[in-house]
Amino acid sequence: MSVRITGGVFAGRVLLGPPSRRGGSPIPGRRPTAARLRKSLFEILGPELPASTVLDVCAGVGTLGFEALSRGARSVVFLESDRAMASRITRNAARLGVTSHRVLRGDAALHLARFAARGRESDGAPGVVFFDPPWRRFRDGGAEPLIRAAIALRPRLLVMEHEAGRPVADRFAPESRSGPVDAPARPGYRRVRTLGAGNSAASLYRPDLPPR
Repeated sequence: MSVRITGGVFAGRVLLGPPSRRGGSPIPGRRPTAARLRKSLFEILGPELPASTVLDVCAGVGTLGFEALSRGARSVVFLESDRAMASRITRNAARLGVTSHRVLRGDAALHLARFAARGRESDGAPGVVFFDPPWRRFRDGGAEPLIRAAIALRPRLLVMEHEAGRPVADRFAPESRSGPVDAPARPGYRRVRTLGAGNSAASLYRPDLPPR
């Protein structure tokens, strides 16, 4: 399976897609974001991307992150726990000749906590976060801790891909405040738009308070 970038400087370039089973059938849970949904999504995201640091959580083969780089993102950090998928991100970066990226393997929640500790986007924290886990993680509750960890980064925008027709939260409440009394409040995140294409959808969340 291959994936084609839909716009920007790499428009039309082909990425390696997820590995398949023998005979070519897809492995469950490994599905790149559909081209039609990506095209609609990135038409909306256009003004958000130039000079932005992007974090692609549960990145798969890097489809969303590379699309963001194609459309002007300054840099992308890919989080992917699966060794084979992470290897394909590296190979796709080589195909495109991009160097403004990092690939991090291991526990996503741990990496997200480290990003949150760094603070401002200028210090490496992302301004735009893509979150595209296997859909089973929404069903079994495994997505919620990662969503909470992602919004703790206080990005300008969280983009969450999910199964079309399956309800997702309209709002994520902020974490309980801890630390000094005068510490800045953490914002909640509200859903501002949902796009759909086939059996996939993407919901966009923005903070209730200015993120920085």
